[in-house]
Amino acid sequence: MPRHQIATHVVYAAMLLLLGSTSSWAQADPPDSPRALLKAIGTPLGSAQGMTALASLATLEVSTAPLGTSTGGFTFTFDPLLRIWKRSASSFGPAFAERSLTTGKAKVSAGFNWLHARYTSFDDQNLRDGSFRPATNVHGFAPLPAVSYSSLTLNLSTDTLVMYGHVGVTDNFDVGVAVPWIRVSLDAQGGLFNSAGTNLAASSIPASITSGIGDVAIFGKYRVLRQESGGVAAAFEVRLPTGDKSYLRGLDVTRTLVSAIWSHGGKISPHANIGYEFWSDSVPISASGDVSVKNQLKFAAGVELEVHPRATVVVDLVGRQLYHGGRVGYQTFLGDGGSSIDALVAFSQGIHQISLAPGIKWNAWRSVLVTGNVLTSLSNPGLVAKVVPVVGIDWAF
Repeated sequence: MPRHQIATHVVYAAMLLLLGSTSSWAQADPPDSPRALLKAIGTPLGSAQGMTALASLATLEVSTAPLGTSTGGFTFTFDPLLRIWKRSASSFGPAFAERSLTTGKAKVSAGFNWLHARYTSFDDQNLRDGSFRPATNVHGFAPLPAVSYSSLTLNLSTDTLVMYGHVGVTDNFDVGVAVPWIRVSLDAQGGLFNSAGTNLAASSIPASITSGIGDVAIFGKYRVLRQESGGVAAAFEVRLPTGDKSYLRGLDVTRTLVSAIWSHGGKISPHANIGYEFWSDSVPISASGDVSVKNQLKFAAGVELEVHPRATVVVDLVGRQLYHGGRVGYQTFLGDGGSSIDALVAFSQGIHQISLAPGIKWNAWRSVLVTGNVLTSLSNPGLVAKVVPVVGIDWAF
């Protein structure tokens, strides 16, 4: 079989009959896409539902995870007495949040962020050491009645390059665009094991690498209350369905985020954001489509510390609440002759995720900033990359 090898077709058929066929939505992926490969290796291991949830949550995680702030680190205001532009804040802004300051009329900023995510756990089970079990407590399947559980080792990582630019339309209003380019790397090995840990039937996915554009963002920010080096702003962001969900690069829905932003200037500059993201449609998580995710609450808070006129240390706390689905757990399925299996399935319970992102912004040359951060997972159910390094460059002109 191209792209994957399945060692036991009889057990595959028995488990398919037990767990039920998947929906047409779940079968629509191209055969060599990451989503299709994950489901292809997972279904013979006893969890068509669980592996469809894994593939869907991988798409969800890659498409909606924090990518870094899209607005620039340099903000300007025009001094009418001196007739010159001057910086409106001494710090260079947050890393994974927004501050209320705007760029300045006719000022432009552009740059990129690069993120590397290596996913290490799913449902609090390690994906790298073989301890992840799509199915457990397996009993009575002929012709391999000795099967006790299935195991999967998954190497899944992504590299995301986010290119962005924005311009100050007025002193109080900015608009911009962000374009992510996503590279997905995937390989996996699995098997059916007896209680002694002997692999009775092996399966695998050879190394696969795909890349392409993700969901493009259009955003705007309006400063509604001006205070010295701070204030209150309102913002919007529209994520267009330009990424291919089969290749884990998009959700195939339009997402509109409306948020409020507060920040205060000074040597120590706190900031806070909260927003709600409306989705044009739900995103199925289960193979049957009866469990789905729709909409999310996003929030962030942090502080910028001016440690040097050319360096700002930033700490951001970033969180989100995905609604209606996304959690997974085991469910018992009963078959003929007393056979049974506990398989991973998706539940109608949302996901709460929170991460800490310390980092630094350094003014390397004129109006060029170099940034470095580490996005660290604190409490992220579902598919998790524990540590995500982030580097970027921002240029104002």
